[in-house]
Amino acid sequence: MQVLPLNLPPGGVLVAGAGGGFDFLCGLPIVLELEQRGHDVHVANYSFTRLPCVRGGTWHGEQLLEITADAQLAQGDYFPEQLLARWYRENKAIEKSLWCLAQRGVEPTRRSYDYLIDRLGIQTVICIDGGVDGLFRGDEWDLATPSMDSISVMATSLCQASQRIYACTAFGTEGTEGKVSHAQALARMADLVRADAFLGVGTTVRKSHVGRDFLDAVETIFGWLPPLRRSIVVGTLQAAALGAYGPTVVHEKTRDRPPWVSPLTALIWYFEADAVAHLKLFYESSRRSTTVHEVADAIEQIRSQTSIQPYESIPI
Repeated sequence: MQVLPLNLPPGGVLVAGAGGGFDFLCGLPIVLELEQRGHDVHVANYSFTRLPCVRGGTWHGEQLLEITADAQLAQGDYFPEQLLARWYRENKAIEKSLWCLAQRGVEPTRRSYDYLIDRLGIQTVICIDGGVDGLFRGDEWDLATPSMDSISVMATSLCQASQRIYACTAFGTEGTEGKVSHAQALARMADLVRADAFLGVGTTVRKSHVGRDFLDAVETIFGWLPPLRRSIVVGTLQAAALGAYGPTVVHEKTRDRPPWVSPLTALIWYFEADAVAHLKLFYESSRRSTTVHEVADAIEQIRSQTSIQPYESIPI
């Protein structure tokens, strides 16, 4: 099984982390496989880094920052994008730029995507979500952290790329508090299958070249980080690729409520981004948003006007 179970058209590919934090690193297996196939691959992230504190980056407008391994933070210690650029330099002898998107609404994020599409010759955008909350339409029992994932999904669906894809991974590990219903995530996947918007599923195989590189990158980057700065979701992907099963402590924060890890965790599900965006009950009220707060307010308004589905478990 390949990481990416479909062929992409010639031209550049942008793999963009959906919800901030380490989502872009969840997409590294996609990046590595596409590089093996000969594609010109670029990495972006809807960033949680304090971008105004970055030194040595290049701003492209007010909301898009290009960084390399030379970039540094003037304050703080959370800058995962720079660590991937550093890994490429030190482990693959490649100078790779990463593109950090400031936390804005759908319209500014879409403009950032379109800028990269024009500048880099992008034909395909793959929005990668570490978790399943980007699938939710808004009336599920618990939405996890929906605002930023939804912004990236809608921006992907509205951008000018020829092919626009939403991908999600780390199934089963969303929210260590256990409130997210993964049965409802499967229901949204079924909606997308009925709409002919399902593109396939892939996974990261440990013994493959991509699998070895991915695990090396995770281990190396985690080694550069204080333990509490390491990603829980990426930790579950690492554990799943190594064969972990059941409740697994992947981070000090998960000691009391360890996430449930299984072979399902390592799967990457691919869907047409337009269909995922249009599932959202708040799509029309959010598609022209300029701030995160506008999207969060639109979600809350929908939830106040809609019957929330009861929690549903998977009956197997």
